[in-house]
Amino acid sequence: MKYKYIDKDKIWIDKNDFHRFLDIDGKLINPKQKIITTNKMLLKAYEYMVLSRQQDTYMTQLQRQGRMLTFAPNFGEEALQVAAALSLKKEDWLLPSFRNNAAMLMKGVPLINQFLYWNGNEKGNIIPEDVNVFPVNIVIATQYSHAAGVAFALKQQKKKAIAMTFIGDGGTSEGEFYEAMNFASVHSWPVVFCINNNQWAISTPTKMQTNAKTLAAKAAAVGIPAIRVDGNDLLASAEIIKEATDYVRNDNGPILVEFITWRQGPHTTSDNPRVYRTEEVEKENEKWEPMKRAKNYLISLKIWDEKKDKKLWSDKLEEVKNAYQESLKLNSSSIDDIFDHTFENMPEELKEQKEYVLKFESMKEANNG
Repeated sequence: MKYKYIDKDKIWIDKNDFHRFLDIDGKLINPKQKIITTNKMLLKAYEYMVLSRQQDTYMTQLQRQGRMLTFAPNFGEEALQVAAALSLKKEDWLLPSFRNNAAMLMKGVPLINQFLYWNGNEKGNIIPEDVNVFPVNIVIATQYSHAAGVAFALKQQKKKAIAMTFIGDGGTSEGEFYEAMNFASVHSWPVVFCINNNQWAISTPTKMQTNAKTLAAKAAAVGIPAIRVDGNDLLASAEIIKEATDYVRNDNGPILVEFITWRQGPHTTSDNPRVYRTEEVEKENEKWEPMKRAKNYLISLKIWDEKKDKKLWSDKLEEVKNAYQESLKLNSSSIDDIFDHTFENMPEELKEQKEYVLKFESMKEANNG
């Protein structure tokens, strides 16, 4: 492999040892760096970064106005997510956590689904048939087990497709994190395990979650290779995750990728980061935020400019607003939604439960009438 991986038998790793291609201003650190990600791919990735950022910004405004329920914004993590989605093929599967909006959008989940989902409507989990994305997993680390299971199925079917999943730094303390990776490692299943290391598990900093020097080092426990990359660096993230997915796609078994990033916003919109971290700390870390670095790099390639950038941000905001208005037309729900979206063919016991509930609701309406 071209890039420097952490050997599966090496436990202690320098916390400052990770891949970075762009400096703080978005300039290529090594002008001779060979880049395989095309300009077209980078432009597409940046477009989805802006879409995700505009969605989060608008949804936050709606939530503060009481027009949106609590949700988990992706502020500051857009680059790593679109880079990861960029490496996936149509037949590959994405199993997202609750902070993977950008990756889901890029993999083909309609924007309107996001509004429906975060407003508590089950319709938001109805993914188009030709889009290989699982519904969001809220229970921490379950997506790792699901991804291992999907990868198992893909291998049984002798398909060349892979599974990819994400977890936050806090989730790496969960048992399922290890259990899923261990099963996948033992059986050499094709799955890319990703960590969004945004430095915080709600209000708990990474250093208070684990005594491991890095989160990538945890791969040694299950005998798989790992790699660390600046998740705020679109270019490095795209290059590294492409090599990781190629490694898995070529029947080498699973791999762990740790993206070093920073959660710019709150854990969810019910959280207040000012309680546990200072504005000074935030400003220092956000100097490395991904939007500016990606934009400046594209401009340096002479494939982007400020005029195009301004129009893109404006267009994406309109796209977001239009999707929200469309979601309001679909935001009604019924008892059926509780039962109808779990099984392709509803089991008899679930049918009985649904009939009982519908009968109860009908009796209640009659009594109220």
